[in-house]
Amino acid sequence: MPEVARSQAEARPRRGVRLDRYLVANIALWLVTYLLITVRSLGMGTPLPVLIGMGARRAAVCASAMVVCMLIKRWLLATGEWPRGRRIALAVGLSACGGLFYTLFNEFVFYVAFPLTDEPHPSAGDLVMGLAANFSVLWWSFIAWCAIVFALSYDEEARVQSLRVVEAQALAAESQNQMLRYQINPHFLFNTLNALSSLILQGDNQRAERMVLSLSNFLRASLENAPGDRITLAEELEAQRQYLAIEQERFGERLKFRERVPDDLMAALAPGLILQPLIENAVKYGVARTRKPVTVEILAEAVDGALSLRVRDDAVPDPGEAAPQTLGVGLANVRRRLQVMYGEAGRLTAGPRSGGGFEALVELPLERR
Repeated sequence: MPEVARSQAEARPRRGVRLDRYLVANIALWLVTYLLITVRSLGMGTPLPVLIGMGARRAAVCASAMVVCMLIKRWLLATGEWPRGRRIALAVGLSACGGLFYTLFNEFVFYVAFPLTDEPHPSAGDLVMGLAANFSVLWWSFIAWCAIVFALSYDEEARVQSLRVVEAQALAAESQNQMLRYQINPHFLFNTLNALSSLILQGDNQRAERMVLSLSNFLRASLENAPGDRITLAEELEAQRQYLAIEQERFGERLKFRERVPDDLMAALAPGLILQPLIENAVKYGVARTRKPVTVEILAEAVDGALSLRVRDDAVPDPGEAAPQTLGVGLANVRRRLQVMYGEAGRLTAGPRSGGGFEALVELPLERR
């Protein structure tokens, strides 16, 4: 798909630019901190040679603080899935550790490793007071850095989400353009029209009228939503009922349909027609391959803030029926749509059921209209 491939390719260089933004912000923060501390030292009547020595030492301390900030950034970004309150508490703790590091390292550089004068070291009380004062000022620089990391990471997430929306729209557009081939394929339409013709020749006008009405409603549901739209579960189920009504006219008592969806999930949002390929597979590879009655079920439940949708059947193929080599493009299409729209939070798992039949499970974030 050219549109999605192009947008993904464009995302790669952007990601590198976003990573550079952290480095630029880090340099700017400590450059400002360095200048503020240096300006404060200028007003104390300190001789120029001493100021130069202090500036060199302060530059080394600020450079080490920049390294600490990059470590803090990696820690904060690695805990992006944590609750907000917990991440803020972590940021405060890391800022305190950063301020303590700066204070102690500054003391070591200026008064232990490279002392500027031969003046005696301050008393323990003066030392503690000086360290406390230094810490109270410098830890705010680390607080500011954590705030910058949060702001840049939230901005990055917004950009990624925006990219996903664009990709989802492109994929949904492709899905709709190929619907008559992949989901409402010519084989399905041929069987439907053939069954409709047989009903008309038999004079069973009532069943023929029901089939025409179901086909019309299903096609309308397939085409009326814009690409990338999410619809309520109630609307999705209604579209699938129309599809199964058509198939029930073809297979009669061999196809049974059952849905178990709690009322409080009817307003949950899902990508339009996300279940249709799964139900089509159940009919094509389950009902059509046996003469025994087959029950197709749709189940929905909320699990830990996620919406789980199951489509399963209990078909046991007749003896001599060869197993399908592949379940077609339907499952791959569903999996791609979920990944584009929800990232790692959207998943599809599918496989045979013990005792016979097949089950497909769709998992996505639980959102309501």
